[in-house]
Amino acid sequence: MKKLLFSLLLSSLSLNAFSQIDRSANAETKLLYEKLNKLSLSYKTKQKILLGQQNAFTEGRGWRQDNKDIGGDLRSDMETVSGVHPAVNGIDFNEIGDWNKDLIQYHVKEVYRRGGVTTLSWHMPTLINDGKGNNSYNDTTTRVVGRILPGGDHHALFNMKLNKLITFLKELKGLPIIFRPWHEHNFSWFWWGKDHSTKDEYVKLWRYTVDYLKNNDVHNLLYAYSPNHINGDYLDRYPGDEYVDILGVDHYFVDPQFDINAFGPYPVYNWKNDVIWLCHEASKRNKIPAITEFGQEGLYYEKFWTDYFGWPLEKEGMKQITGADNLPSKGVAYIMVWRNDIKDPKHFFGPFPGNQNNKNFMDLMSKGIYQGLKNH
Repeated sequence: MKKLLFSLLLSSLSLNAFSQIDRSANAETKLLYEKLNKLSLSYKTKQKILLGQQNAFTEGRGWRQDNKDIGGDLRSDMETVSGVHPAVNGIDFNEIGDWNKDLIQYHVKEVYRRGGVTTLSWHMPTLINDGKGNNSYNDTTTRVVGRILPGGDHHALFNMKLNKLITFLKELKGLPIIFRPWHEHNFSWFWWGKDHSTKDEYVKLWRYTVDYLKNNDVHNLLYAYSPNHINGDYLDRYPGDEYVDILGVDHYFVDPQFDINAFGPYPVYNWKNDVIWLCHEASKRNKIPAITEFGQEGLYYEKFWTDYFGWPLEKEGMKQITGADNLPSKGVAYIMVWRNDIKDPKHFFGPFPGNQNNKNFMDLMSKGIYQGLKNH
């Protein structure tokens, strides 16, 4: 009997260690959760972090692909520079249309086949046209959130939008996705931001979204929570542990004066403290810590990759602040930089041929910590 009880206890602990909020998640999604959890625990020994980029395989400096490119080998600026494709493929539902949907679904499948991960955000355009704004995701001329929740006059329209997402997800035939809705909500540049919805409305929006997807048999998602920067309000609109798998954060450096004003006199040092806080909080809540967006537009800080990107995440750097005895029990599982724009000469966040910081990127990769896609 004692052996049976001990076995049941171990089984319970194992389930809790790799539990996720969707108890009906399919096998592939459970394996993804376990993989990310193991990555977050790897920094205790031989640290590994998945490296990602938004629009990595559909867009780069001077090129873009669409459905006609299905079947070809993956292409990315990062691979052209380093020989390694990003392991995390960032896509946005607002950018998917008939012209590229088949290609994006092909990329999701190919990235998964090669051991990578796809994360999906949604810059949803406003659902209410008041005639004053531009009807985009940053149209904040009218309050939207309360009117799309149950009982609101635009609730049916919101459900229609969610149904389109459900169709797309089901077409992936169960392949796992990290879904990152309603991000950067602690600032106010999106219509779901803090000045345009109450705390209660935002929490209801998040919970309704998760529940609606699960209740409509979508069971291939992990859910990532991602405020902008780690301020005192990080958890202010947190929807609850039962609605979040991944504790993420979006963090951007801009320029010396902005960074000092925003993050204090020692921006990189303060950012590392934020990462440590995030990892401790994720450990406490049994969540996976991740840097869900990161970068500096233009990459003009010297040694950006090793000093701003790498050092704040790496175990040896953390020890310099916490000491060996106070390290969090989990480290960051993945980090994703933003996209390289096809046209805008200033809007890029990852390496590309000819960039002055490419050597420093290779210095980062030589550490053996940051992981890209497996070869064919």
